[in-house]
Amino acid sequence: MLKKIAITGNLATGKSEALKSFKKLGSYTIDADEIAHELIETDFDIKKHVLDLLGKEILENGKIDRKKAAKIVFSDESKLKKLEKLIHPKVLIEIEKEYNRVKNKNFDFFVVEIPLLFEIRYQSFFDIVITITAKDIIAKKRYKDKDYTLRKQRQLSEVETKKISDFVIENNQSLSDLEENIKKLSITFKKF
Repeated sequence: MLKKIAITGNLATGKSEALKSFKKLGSYTIDADEIAHELIETDFDIKKHVLDLLGKEILENGKIDRKKAAKIVFSDESKLKKLEKLIHPKVLIEIEKEYNRVKNKNFDFFVVEIPLLFEIRYQSFFDIVITITAKDIIAKKRYKDKDYTLRKQRQLSEVETKKISDFVIENNQSLSDLEENIKKLSITFKKF
């Protein structure tokens, strides 16, 4: 059976780059945030609920402007919680559907980038959980938007996530170092 791997970690630690590395090595990869964004645009019920919750002023040419929506939810915790309660269950359903679709195909692993894995208590779905960490000063530099602190507050601390992860990658160096770490882990995972 295809092993399920979760990549999680705080903001701007290198989760997406780690996901790309797994893809290059032959894994099937999914980004939970991309699923959420797609659902908001393509699922009529979700879009309607989002507009009811956040207002039509988040629309830009008929599409939801993610920056406008983020500005609202990251400054209003009750709206953020309602939005997450609406979207997270549907994202998880899509991840499971996708796994069932590809589980018998010829991939090394099924890898999902899922930033709020522990916060939504979904880690039991995965065989292996990898947390990517980075020093705060480095993550801040990588992250281009001003709402870094606001967004980071929504996530468990690195101390907590390290304790409940199977593997931790400290990503304070170059992209090639991260890729090398992913390659080593990939070899290890194939052994069990």
